[in-house]
Amino acid sequence: MSAITGPRALGLVIAVVIAVLATGCGGPKTPLPTPSGSPSSSAPAPMTAADLAWIQAITEMHKKIDKPFTSSINITRAKMNELGDSLRSCNRELSRIGSPSARLQPAYELVKQACRIYATGARCFAKWASVSDASGAVMVGTPADRIARRAEACGFAAQGNGSNLLGEAEARAAAIRAQFP
Repeated sequence: MSAITGPRALGLVIAVVIAVLATGCGGPKTPLPTPSGSPSSSAPAPMTAADLAWIQAITEMHKKIDKPFTSSINITRAKMNELGDSLRSCNRELSRIGSPSARLQPAYELVKQACRIYATGARCFAKWASVSDASGAVMVGTPADRIARRAEACGFAAQGNGSNLLGEAEARAAAIRAQFP
């Protein structure tokens, strides 16, 4: 019987090593015993009523904040203030709802980020209202016009970006909920 040597043998050895590593070296896996001696449970605890209530509260908060932006809007100073108040309510509502359990913290972080963006938008709407007359108008070509256009763009962009983040937070919470039936 002749021994195989050279590059062909090296390739064969590498292929065998890869095959062994790919299939694993051990037999069937058994759960490690816990300190009490019983096998550990890999099933996560189900969502608590508080977790489910937090998810529902965030969904309701999102609807409430977005509601003034969903209908046709006649932009007056009062409407600008209403839109700003709606965005500003995010932090108050989140404080009222509170922080969720540890498993929902990724969603909570997104909600906090959305509230920061909404707060910026609220300031933009307040700035817009401060340079407009009661009907929402400003004199074209004036510094107030430039301020109003910037504030309008800022306010609506913040509403859109914050709403997108709240939607992402809701999706993240739903994904977490699906992991813990």
